[in-house]
Amino acid sequence: MGSYVYDQAKAISASNRFDVQIIKVVSLFSKERSYVFKEFNVQIFKVIDFPFFIFPGFFNVLNTFRINRFFKKNKFFLNLSVIHAHVCYPAAYLTNALVLKKGIKTIAQHHGLDAFQLQNGRFDLFKKLQRSFLLSRSIRVLNNIDLNVSVSRKLQSELHLFEDYMPKYEFVLYNGVDTTKFYKTIQQDHENYKIGCIANFWVIKDHISLLKAIKLLLADGIKIELKLVGYGKTLELCKQYVLDNNLQDNVEFILDVTHDQLNSFYNEIDLFVLPSYYEALGCVYLEAWATGTPFIAIKDQGIMELLPELEKESLLAEKQSPDSLKEKILGEYHKKRVFHFDKQYDIKNTISDFLKNQLFNDV
Repeated sequence: MGSYVYDQAKAISASNRFDVQIIKVVSLFSKERSYVFKEFNVQIFKVIDFPFFIFPGFFNVLNTFRINRFFKKNKFFLNLSVIHAHVCYPAAYLTNALVLKKGIKTIAQHHGLDAFQLQNGRFDLFKKLQRSFLLSRSIRVLNNIDLNVSVSRKLQSELHLFEDYMPKYEFVLYNGVDTTKFYKTIQQDHENYKIGCIANFWVIKDHISLLKAIKLLLADGIKIELKLVGYGKTLELCKQYVLDNNLQDNVEFILDVTHDQLNSFYNEIDLFVLPSYYEALGCVYLEAWATGTPFIAIKDQGIMELLPELEKESLLAEKQSPDSLKEKILGEYHKKRVFHFDKQYDIKNTISDFLKNQLFNDV
């Protein structure tokens, strides 16, 4: 889990400017203990909260005391220069709760378009009840952070839809990709055109439109296979659609691909398609691109900012449109090409640019 955060931490560490200590924030009910992951020590901090994201931050006073005691106990305040929190709650809240000496900088990095997490939780009633409670507190926290980082300009603009959000400084840090892990290999010849998709089965990922596009392509006589990797709420719906439309021979569901097998997965497919219509950026697009595999995304999402202007017409489909997806897939089917990666999005380059930010001048 969190493979991109690991890659980012590794790239920051490789700059030789910082020693990196990772704190994994989990629920009070978690049984996790501190551990070592590759080159990093990972300390576990358990947050006291109601389950199911009900009134998050309700126990903020208690967690404030606990996180300060946790930092003192583990001697994290010694030689501390930067705290980098991923996602607003609980990480940015905990960062904001720390009693810091002058000169220590704080960063909050936002990964999803719902940066204030207003859609989190299982119960719609509580989402409505806690909206103003959560929003006012989260805006206050983020306004106090030294640098707010977004993974795309689209995400940054979503934050600014809330007029009370007034960050001290901002930065757009695109999700770079580790090209030592994702790269082009020799592709094996195969009879059918292979399409892959890696995403949790949520409504906004819109797997159903992709399945409908596949049905249309098969009806036109295109020999095609689709591999869907992930699990979630709409998985059973998609499986039922495959059964109802006799697509079993052309669609394969895979619950998980381990991170060390992903490079092989991307190299074995001809095209990566993720029709998500609420996407801040999407690491999977960049991973596919790094292997030379073309990808199709949806217009007006964060990934659009990274595509060369001449590729946007070919690689961006209309939202929730099987017909548009079919057209874009067919275009790539006829090209059968290698999509050459833009090396400025190698993570060592994106992190290098990030560390040149003025926030780091005095640390």
